Amino acid sequence: MMNASQRLFLALFLSLEIVLTNSLSFNLILLLCFNALVIYRKIAWKRYGTYWLVAIIPSFGSFWSFYLYAQGDLAMRLHTGLVMESRVIVLIFLGAWLVNGTKEAVLLQSLQQNLHLSNTFIYGMLAALNFMPRFKQAFQNIQAASQMRGVTLRWYQPTLYFKALIQAIQWSESLAMAMTAHGFQEGAKRSAYQQYPFKKIGFYWIALIAIVSVAMSYLPY
Repeated sequence: MMNASQRLFLALFLSLEIVLTNSLSFNLILLLCFNALVIYRKIAWKRYGTYWLVAIIPSFGSFWSFYLYAQGDLAMRLHTGLVMESRVIVLIFLGAWLVNGTKEAVLLQSLQQNLHLSNTFIYGMLAALNFMPRFKQAFQNIQAASQMRGVTLRWYQPTLYFKALIQAIQWSESLAMAMTAHGFQEGAKRSAYQQYPFKKIGFYWIALIAIVSVAMSYLPY
């Protein structure tokens, strides 16, 4: 129904609305909707549980900080604390809906085609995403090489990250040479293997959801 760029626009609009709205009912309705959408994606239950674990500490802290120190009587402070707590959880599941429904590479290419972002920026981001799995392996190789010399590098030691940074610089140089060899030029017009155009029905859905969400934001509690 919506392409990746439109899903991002909708997520940003709803995030702004959530932050500016002090309706607990509105937050709970959105939480139920996005919670159902995340489950509908049939993600692993371990990953689903991780979202709730991530939400526990910031939501719990938000509730008690506003409940104990906000202005007003007990009922007002309780309402404010619940609004802030639910706001954190909703934002987490809104992000989970976006992440699980859109691949990072597809989103970047969609933004490049629809918003005409810089090719250099987009290809740099794609390269960084593709290098992420290699960084984990690089850390393990550096630690193994250090242990062979009788030195143990822990995850919190700067030496480990300094060695990984040097390797990343070498990768960046190799990537730049490879892009030059394939004819990449800054500002040159490039073709796309796959197109991600805006969908007309996607704008209709965005408008409908925006109207409904704005109406729900005026719920009394």
